[in-house]
Amino acid sequence: MQKIIIKNFGAIEYAEIEIKKVLVLIGEQASGKSTIAKLIYFFKTLRDDIFNQIYQDQERDCFDENADIIFVLQEKFYNWFGSAKNFSDDFKIKFYYEFEIDKSLTLSLNEDKTIQCELSRNFYNHKFHTTINEIKKLLRPLSDINIHERLAHEQNKLSYAIILSDELNNLFSYDTVDALYIIAGRSATVSYSELFEKYLFADVKSRLEKNSNLESQFKVQNVDEILMLKFIEKITDNKNKSNETYLSAWDSAYKKYKTKEREGDEQRNRNLVKDKTFEILKGEYTNDNSEEKIVLNTQESINLRNASSGQQEVIRILQDVFLVIFKQLKVLRILEEPEAHLFPVAQKKLIELLALMVNQNDENQLIITTHSPYILSVFNNLLFAQRVVDKNPSAEAEVEKLMPKQFWLDPNEFTAYSLGNSSIEEEPEYCESIFNSQTGAIKQNYLDAVSEMLGGDFNALYSIYTKNSRRR
Repeated sequence: MQKIIIKNFGAIEYAEIEIKKVLVLIGEQASGKSTIAKLIYFFKTLRDDIFNQIYQDQERDCFDENADIIFVLQEKFYNWFGSAKNFSDDFKIKFYYEFEIDKSLTLSLNEDKTIQCELSRNFYNHKFHTTINEIKKLLRPLSDINIHERLAHEQNKLSYAIILSDELNNLFSYDTVDALYIIAGRSATVSYSELFEKYLFADVKSRLEKNSNLESQFKVQNVDEILMLKFIEKITDNKNKSNETYLSAWDSAYKKYKTKEREGDEQRNRNLVKDKTFEILKGEYTNDNSEEKIVLNTQESINLRNASSGQQEVIRILQDVFLVIFKQLKVLRILEEPEAHLFPVAQKKLIELLALMVNQNDENQLIITTHSPYILSVFNNLLFAQRVVDKNPSAEAEVEKLMPKQFWLDPNEFTAYSLGNSSIEEEPEYCESIFNSQTGAIKQNYLDAVSEMLGGDFNALYSIYTKNSRRR
């Protein structure tokens, strides 16, 4: 299990959060949900930064912890969150890559207001240093060799890269190939022209490069721009891969499946994605010569730029889910506010699709930040479906008729936390687990408290109404 502990960082007073296959963070605005999600993404993607440093290192032919890990981590932190002078003197962030064996990284401030990084005693396995030393020697550029030897060396570097990747996967206990932070305000990638998008991309990239070249004490926080840039890159790639309709793309992919044992599951997943996507969009998405449309029926379609705000917000999520399932990827997805501009029924269908995506592979992870209690209710149903069948195996067919098995969630792989809570509890904890491991569901008292809060004014008004009605 992975875990993050955050103390006095931004809006976060103290948070201790278990990170399982599915993690849901709910809370008021400015309660720190996004900050926690961004920190998790920071630590989960550190592996890729370490890989780039070691693979591209031209100076050292042996592993150097300071240069290959600590300096990389510090620079990434400064580039994301700005100068350390902006942080509280007693801030501390500890990320457990494996909580059970205390494999962790801890960030805090030195006396000179620089980032201090501490690696736990169990961070490395006994072979890591030896293997990385060998790889670094093999990756060193060769001199005084002919063209054939140079080509052979470049080909061998690909093999060394695979070995390096495997070593870092083990080091960070992380085997996911594709990580993406899906930002809020996704409709900005729909409502503006491609030319504007290119200018925006170039401008953000230029500003990030300038900030990266500054000394650490002068850097400003750029985490939102960094995540936006990566998101734009990803959705541009997704649009290029979505030139066919969802249905025709699934059909062409389905013809390539060779093993009959997989055909049933793949066919069911294909139909579920197609149907849910159509229901959410109220039509079928197409991308014809870079003109994105929603086909409402055989006679009518609407340009995506003229679609509703809900359709614009959700389309990038749906594209991504489709391609993840289509390509059978191992993914980490961190998603801000999936409910944005969606009717509760559409929220339900979107969460079911995300559950289908995360269930596709044992390594897949989904982290959601939300304001919506409807989202919690949908997750509760998916968790309860699995629990009903676990307790009563004979009920499986009946439950699956109501809710497809591909959507069910294992309660052992789910966590949920409420942040802030100032309007829900008289003496609130800043960060509180709202998942009951014994019942395998979100705590009923939390859901009841939200309902009571929403219904409190109505009950008070109704009381006034009945009292005054009697007087007449």
